[in-house]
Amino acid sequence: QLMTVAEQTDQKVEEVTKEDVTAQIAGYEENRGELSIIDYLKYVSLLKDEVSISFYGDVAQEEQWVSEIDTYIKDQIGSTMKVNRLPYTDYNTYQLISENKVTDLAQTNPDVVFFQLTPYADQELDIGLADSSDYLEMNYAAIKDVLPEALIVFVSPNPSSSEKGDTNSRTLDYTSYLNEMISTVESNEWIEFNLHDNYLEKLEADEILLENTLTENGKSMNSEGTAVYSTLFEEALNQKRDTTSGI
Repeated sequence: QLMTVAEQTDQKVEEVTKEDVTAQIAGYEENRGELSIIDYLKYVSLLKDEVSISFYGDVAQEEQWVSEIDTYIKDQIGSTMKVNRLPYTDYNTYQLISENKVTDLAQTNPDVVFFQLTPYADQELDIGLADSSDYLEMNYAAIKDVLPEALIVFVSPNPSSSEKGDTNSRTLDYTSYLNEMISTVESNEWIEFNLHDNYLEKLEADEILLENTLTENGKSMNSEGTAVYSTLFEEALNQKRDTTSGI
């Protein structure tokens, strides 16, 4: 049967589109060692019908910045994306392991896990820095065990004016645990968004007091703080990383 001109045109367009997608995939694969998380998600979107990301760890269900990052990523990748929140507010690294929260994470089947680090909760638990580091490594191993193709991104929380200098029985404040966690992430060559330090650096550069970006409790972010944190998160999403530990 003879094909109509319209059918022939549609076929050619489909062939060109497939060739274009194949070329895009090849381009991403050649640069897996230096892809931004946004580009990584674009790459995954070419391989799957739906992209899935999960926010996991010490993150509150009502955090406004999560919604803003959700919207930003969707706008950037232009693909169907499922966003999951697994808020374990005030959970420490030991609790996440001992309560096997990774089982809940696995059910969301994420392509990227944004793991919110837990320095505040670990400091309150009053464990040693070495134990905190060990538990963090156990969390990574547990996630990789059930989600071997997931790309894990460790994200540090916003700084606190009220918690800094507030020490436990080991004379350690939350920054001691955060520094240990960052050191553990870096020594293992995992992906990190050190937004805590970036936040302080931005405030210093803009001559803004930390207290002015937080609510009365000196820890939760107000609207100004949320704007700062969201902007820094977006910038981090566009910085090149080694994404070979993912799919």
